[in-house]
Order: sequence, then structure tokens, then C-alpha cells
Amino acid sequence: MILDQSGIEGIQKNFSDMEQILTEAGFIRWAWDYHKAIYDMKFVDEENGIDYYLRIRANTVKGTLESPNAVVKLEHPVFARHFFPHGLDYDAKIPEKLQSAVNQKLEEVKKKLD
Repeated sequence: MILDQSGIEGIQKNFSDMEQILTEAGFIRWAWDYHKAIYDMKFVDEENGIDYYLRIRANTVKGTLESPNAVVKLEHPVFARHFFPHGLDYDAKIPEKLQSAVNQKLEEVKKKLD
């Protein structure tokens, strides 16, 4: 599910600042190459045993990743359900019981990026 009302899409920062902000907010950079990075935060529906991920993608607009002077730009965050052993369903809706936590996390990130 694309979260197109988050207000973080299009924000640009240097890579080292973005890395620090997202890491401090609880995101983990799982996948990256020289021109993009993917930050994930796991949410668990304990009642149903289902894992979900809030994912934020960042693309370089100047330089390459791992260079602290590289500039990255955020895309729309997405919410996805995890399927074992691997795979994500990007069409999954945010469960009502997780909606508040997801919204709070996005608002926290937006404030830190401003």
C-alpha cells in the first residue's frame, strides 16, 4: 500500500543525515546499492502472527551511497505484509490496530526531517 499522504516523499538530505535520522527513528537499512537504499521498520500483529513492514526508499540525486556527501531523495513510503519464507504483498491494507503506530512513526520521521 502506497502511503501517498505522508508528507515525506520528495524530501532531500545528505546521506549521512538521512541515515542518522531514519536509524534513530528505528528503521533498518536492509538493501542498498550505490544509487538507492531501502529502510524498513517491522510491525507485528501478535494476535495473528503476521509481520508487516513500513518501507521507505531513498534514491541518490547526487553522488553515491556510503559517501556522507551524497544527497538522497525519499519516495512515498509503502506498507506491506510479509509472506514466509520471503516476499512482500504491497497491496495489503494497514490493520486497524497498527494504523496509529504507523501514522505516529511517519509523523516522527517527517518532523525530524524538517
